[in-house]
Amino acid sequence: MKLTPNPVKSLAQKHHIPVFETINDYCMTMNDHSMTNTIGLVAAYGKIIPQEILDKFNGQIYNIHPSLLPKYRGSSPLQQQILDGVTETGVTIIQLDALMDHGPIVAQERDYIGPDDTWITLGNRLFSLGIDLFLKFLLKPRTYHLEPQDHSQATYTQKITRQNGFVEFEKLKNYLDLGICNLDIARMLRAYEGWPGVWTLTPAGKRLKLISLNPEIIIQPEGKSPVPYSNFHPPVV
Repeated sequence: MKLTPNPVKSLAQKHHIPVFETINDYCMTMNDHSMTNTIGLVAAYGKIIPQEILDKFNGQIYNIHPSLLPKYRGSSPLQQQILDGVTETGVTIIQLDALMDHGPIVAQERDYIGPDDTWITLGNRLFSLGIDLFLKFLLKPRTYHLEPQDHSQATYTQKITRQNGFVEFEKLKNYLDLGICNLDIARMLRAYEGWPGVWTLTPAGKRLKLISLNPEIIIQPEGKSPVPYSNFHPPVV
């Protein structure tokens, strides 16, 4: 429960790079003239940047988005692609406008989703590709051309809540008792790794979390350490 800086802030502080907690704080310290040649890059920000802020960057603020836009706009593209069983994905650099993941495309690079990818491994790979793609653009910006998105093809994702990981107890128990798992549950485990996880409530009202399916089924009863499912006996009411 100790408030700590995220890795980006920690690295910036290590190298004595000024850190602003919000983009508004940054813009308040800079006048319009000093921002004339400023380039902005947004990744996993999760909020709409208002037009008055975009204007300060004179069109030079961009976003790395981990999908092949216009598909999977919104706050959870990594998770939703895994849940949908998508195997082809990619990363897109767009010029920001005041709508969600709506701006013209600067560049795209295709990638894949492997059968063992979680949203974390997929995100690490796609954002790494996105950084490389953005640096190539910065080196030779005139070789790139803005392409409007086909908004008629857009699909959207929703903000993930804790409830997204919930599965009814009897449904989850039936799958695990068979020693195999429904494909949807397996995808949920990969899509919700870490948080919110895949979880249920036992008949006694205790939280039970699914930890792993491979090489064996591991679960974690509320307040206890993870154990093999074969050793688990759910409490009764």
